[in-house]
Amino acid sequence: MKDHLPVRRVVVGDTNRTGSEAQFTVGPLRCHGDRNIWNTISFTKPTYITFPTFRPGSSADISFHFKTYRDHCVFLENSDDHLRNFIRIELNTTHNLVLIFMVGDGILNATLNSPVPLNDNEWHFVQAEINVKLARIKVDYQPWAVRRFPGQTFVTMKFTHPLLVGAANRTLRPFLGCLRGLRMNGVPLDLQGKVNEEQGIRRNCTGQCLNATIPCRNSGQCIEGYASYTCDCNNTAFDGFYCHKDIGAYFEIGSWLRYNIRKKPVSDEAAWANWIDPHYDNFSLGYNDTADDIEFSFSTVYTPAVLLYISSFVQDYIAVILQTDGRRNLMYKLGFITHNYQLTHRNLADGYPHYINITRHNRTIKTQVHALSIILVEDERFDSPKSMFLGRVMEVGDIDYDIQKHNSPGFIGCISGVRYNIYTPLKALFRPNETDPPVTTQGYVSESNCGAFPPVLGYVPWEVDPWFTGIGECMWSIMHYFKGGHYFMFVHLFVYLCLHILYVYVYQQKGSYSTNEPKNLESPGSSRPLTETLRREKKNLPEIEEEFRKG
Repeated sequence: MKDHLPVRRVVVGDTNRTGSEAQFTVGPLRCHGDRNIWNTISFTKPTYITFPTFRPGSSADISFHFKTYRDHCVFLENSDDHLRNFIRIELNTTHNLVLIFMVGDGILNATLNSPVPLNDNEWHFVQAEINVKLARIKVDYQPWAVRRFPGQTFVTMKFTHPLLVGAANRTLRPFLGCLRGLRMNGVPLDLQGKVNEEQGIRRNCTGQCLNATIPCRNSGQCIEGYASYTCDCNNTAFDGFYCHKDIGAYFEIGSWLRYNIRKKPVSDEAAWANWIDPHYDNFSLGYNDTADDIEFSFSTVYTPAVLLYISSFVQDYIAVILQTDGRRNLMYKLGFITHNYQLTHRNLADGYPHYINITRHNRTIKTQVHALSIILVEDERFDSPKSMFLGRVMEVGDIDYDIQKHNSPGFIGCISGVRYNIYTPLKALFRPNETDPPVTTQGYVSESNCGAFPPVLGYVPWEVDPWFTGIGECMWSIMHYFKGGHYFMFVHLFVYLCLHILYVYVYQQKGSYSTNEPKNLESPGSSRPLTETLRREKKNLPEIEEEFRKG
């Protein structure tokens, strides 16, 4: 609920005086007011909850809040035994909110076409009404969608089934997300009183991200799915379902990669505007940066080498160097002085993967090795970053002597998970999300799994499994088709399907051995071609046939 607290912004003034300081603290949060408004549950599985039959008479007034990511779902439904009287509120597309009803004159609906998507996982407020004159529905501050009735229309809402919240009858089109403040004709319904963790109904608006089975790795952002979750890896140097697969490259002798951060230097006007207001332009412009965040891993047996070099349009640069004896150095030049710091005292050119993490905030630099803290003595800004180099430094212009003497013959080995602030050169090369990525390579640079991070084993949630079929919906559709005295035929068909599935299972077990061990997960956007998988499967067919003959 934190995004709906009345305090949305805290402004502190009088901050331009030297030595001025402001402090604002927030203690324990206590919500006061009508608990019915904050009565919230979340649906994390295809299920529904029931309430006593809704008996509105000749008019109905319904309101509730929801948030979801699904593009089609049913919020609530009430009906009679033969579906001759029913009322339902559903989201049937990303933009269409529909009030469907049959209360005396055939099936009618009032459809609200929203200009913005309603499955954006943000809170939306729904109001719906039915009376003898009209039916209407609205969401948030949008105008009402109205369906007017002809004069002397007879409206009767005589329902016999319990009120279903979270799905239509028999869990058709289930709702996954959060509901709160449900009112029927002004009477609040106690949603939290129906909490059942085993059935997938949780108290408050909590999904799978809060207690994820396998959390998103490497700073990946968890995207809530309520019944499942996905990991957004766009701002990381990793790939995979959990952002767990490092994207690496093997560099042969003489090969290199350049990633262009900026194509031209920052103008004096932009620099002056940024000096007056540090938020003048987007951080991704990459000039006057007072903070750096660098991470990557590498493995090699060759020295010396420049592992990473970040140049600028001025004389500033950042470099991570592997010396001849295998020790690792960090070089910073911000202004006129070059700072050279030794990060390790042992030989890292041992063929094993080593992880590097360097962060800088203003004049303070911290490294992952021994929690080393370094204080720069002059400029705190890295002016106008230009390019990143891996393998060798091929920058135009003067290069410091300490860089040149470690630059030949170049880095030979594997490097992966490279990220400088928001820039990921290897991911831009092997997983491009634009038609012309700002990456240039020369020599042999091939994608490689450097083995710097262990594999992650897990399962694919049903929501993102392309082979998942809505079993509940399928079975109810079959039963609905066979209603009206055809149950005998349905029972025969059901028994036949069970026997057929059992036969196929026994046949498969006879021909090959299956295991229940978890498989390594592939990214939903994996670049491995399907033909490679098919080729591997075809290659094993003779062995399976031979094993079947022996059995």
